[in-house]
Amino acid sequence: MNKRKWLLLTAVLVIAIAIVGYVFRKEGILQLKQVKNKVVFVDPIPWDSTKSGNEAMIDYLKKVYVVTNVPGVRFANNANADFLLTQKIPEKQKQALQYYIELVSQLGNAGRIKEATDKIGEFENSNTFKKLNSEELALWNAVAGVIWMRYGEVFNCIKNHNEESCIWPLSEKARHNDLNGAENSISYFEKALELNPEDLSSVWLMNIAYMQLGKYPQGVPQQWLIPAESFASEKPMPAFENIAADIGVDFPNMCGGIIYEDFNGDNLLDIFTGGWGLTEHCYYLINNGDGTFTDLTEEAGMKDFPGGLHMMQTDYNNDGFPDVFILRGAWYDEYGILPNSLLRNNGDNTFTDVTYESGLFSCHPTQTAVWADFNNDGWLDVFIGNEGLKNSKDDFNYCELYINNKGRFTNIAKEAGVDIVAFIKGVAAGDMDNDGDPDIYISVNGDKNHLFRNDTEKGSSDLRFTNNSEEAGISGPLQSFPCWFFDYNNDGLIDIINFSYNANSSDNDIGAEYLGKPFDQDISALYVNNGDGTFTNKGNEVGLNRTLLVMGSSFGDIDNDGWLDFYLGTGKPSLTSIIPNRFFYNDGGKKFLETTVDMKVGHLQKGHAITLSDLNNDGYVEIGAQMGGAYEGDGFQDCLYLNPASFDNNWIAIKLVGDQTNKIAVGAKIILNINDNGVVRKIYRTVGENSSFGTTSLRQTIGVNKASVITSVTIEWPVSGKQTIIRNVPVNQFITISENKEGYTKDLVPAFVFKKSEHPHDHQMMMNMEGM
Repeated sequence: MNKRKWLLLTAVLVIAIAIVGYVFRKEGILQLKQVKNKVVFVDPIPWDSTKSGNEAMIDYLKKVYVVTNVPGVRFANNANADFLLTQKIPEKQKQALQYYIELVSQLGNAGRIKEATDKIGEFENSNTFKKLNSEELALWNAVAGVIWMRYGEVFNCIKNHNEESCIWPLSEKARHNDLNGAENSISYFEKALELNPEDLSSVWLMNIAYMQLGKYPQGVPQQWLIPAESFASEKPMPAFENIAADIGVDFPNMCGGIIYEDFNGDNLLDIFTGGWGLTEHCYYLINNGDGTFTDLTEEAGMKDFPGGLHMMQTDYNNDGFPDVFILRGAWYDEYGILPNSLLRNNGDNTFTDVTYESGLFSCHPTQTAVWADFNNDGWLDVFIGNEGLKNSKDDFNYCELYINNKGRFTNIAKEAGVDIVAFIKGVAAGDMDNDGDPDIYISVNGDKNHLFRNDTEKGSSDLRFTNNSEEAGISGPLQSFPCWFFDYNNDGLIDIINFSYNANSSDNDIGAEYLGKPFDQDISALYVNNGDGTFTNKGNEVGLNRTLLVMGSSFGDIDNDGWLDFYLGTGKPSLTSIIPNRFFYNDGGKKFLETTVDMKVGHLQKGHAITLSDLNNDGYVEIGAQMGGAYEGDGFQDCLYLNPASFDNNWIAIKLVGDQTNKIAVGAKIILNINDNGVVRKIYRTVGENSSFGTTSLRQTIGVNKASVITSVTIEWPVSGKQTIIRNVPVNQFITISENKEGYTKDLVPAFVFKKSEHPHDHQMMMNMEGM
């Protein structure tokens, strides 16, 4: 098939689907008006001031759900499917094809997979189907193949879930028992490829289907085979076991956020997580320190409290108990007028929503924010990157910068010079110029990225930022998503990583990468800090020259060698997007080597928020992954990959307590001087530096490789300007260092082994199981 014709047909179908969406659309929460290409947002749902706390937010979000769960809203899949089922099937051939593609896709997205396969048969038995030309047949076969592949996932990976389900390349334990889905999908993909050999998405999915049958590689037709050596690990690594189901933390939400943090002050990391569905809720589990967790979701006030696409810990009231900030509305475009939530940690394993009374109540689509003390007054502020509408003049969804007035917030984004409007998918804060105050990096999907230098004068409450983007040289990639600051090469200057994300060009790219063919996705950027306000992009040089469709992400030192590695959650909402999450090992600050396959962490389901934190106190970080997609029927069980701790390297775990600096010490810098087998070197960390779509615990677990003692630990406190220097610190221990005290306190935090259940936990899926 001519590639140009293929792309044209695809574009026509996309437009047709958009038109269907327009027919769906109803006025509701937004009361939209179009005025000279400007979208004007009028009258979001008013806040009910007769209610307070969790009750008020739950009530508000229920109202939002009622008016947004309607046909035409992209993620209201059941409503969209039901609407289409009421419509008369078009008589004309092209319109009928468009109708059935949209119908089976919406049914699949809603989790009504048997209905979807029935509709495939219905269309193929029609007279209209017999008239389809080769281009139309190629497209139909590719769509039908995806639906049947989802059938296989539902009746195997989900309904008969085990710890290796969907982890690529599929092991014997991950093979399917119900073969209908894989066998039918292979049949359709073969027919699609006969008509369109350039369809590398179908090539990729066919190879996975043969893995599901246990017939890879020998059963794959030679012309479509992706050889196993193309995805082999670049460095040997031990396997990480997914123990989420064994210990009851495999929550089956749609996409969402995850935090491993000590919420109750007992030096044990607890779990706070939740999906973005407004009919889902958050989960809160406390760590018992004996290999088990206690689910306190109901007691914490979270039983009916919806989550969001991302969440992070903070300490807005400076009491030392980490609070939770939940972000909502992302990807919903003009329907994304949802409030975020600030949950106060009451210190007794309960949480209270204080969004409205704290002054943080606003309704803009977002999933990204960063907490930092931007004015160095000892209280954490928050910058929120909102999603300005694409292809229209948006004078509503400006970024927000809320200054913390001892627990009450004021938005000063305009006065500070950071009130930009763009489709923002990631924000990060870090002291790029080592002048003692945090700067802001902004990742934009569809335009240039931004770097705002904090030029606030010392001691001034008048915040001022300067857009330093062009001078710094950090504008690409133009289609990007998650980002973060970190010192990847341990030179004392924080660098910036920003991952490309172009959902429109991604379907063929994964197959192209593994077949050694060119792909469309931009190369992700690693901006190395030159120390003079400029950065050099070394993405190609360090091994990021791959098709990384990254969403969730986090970083940490997986083997305690002192260099920061990272794990990436991948995908996009489409059911076509079945690609592995990926792990990259930092090879001494020179290059990142992919070790996904050896570590057994290449999960094929949608990877959202990630955390790398030491959950069992053995000094090695685990990988927590919040799984599941954006569509109503695309929930999936979360993963917890246990670090085998077999690297034989040393470490130190440091908790900082601020005095003049904020209590949880966000922004404080840690510098370790070590003698590592005769090599004298430094290791740098900053508390609170996180991925824009992931978290790490506030307690810093820092690997020191073979060093048997830490020559010195230096803490730089940002508000007081004080340096705490402690010499000759023993390794492999937990310590607390306070801003107002000399020395350190050794914390008695015993390691433990997770207690695996003989009957793994089986959470009921948050999807329409009856419709399967």
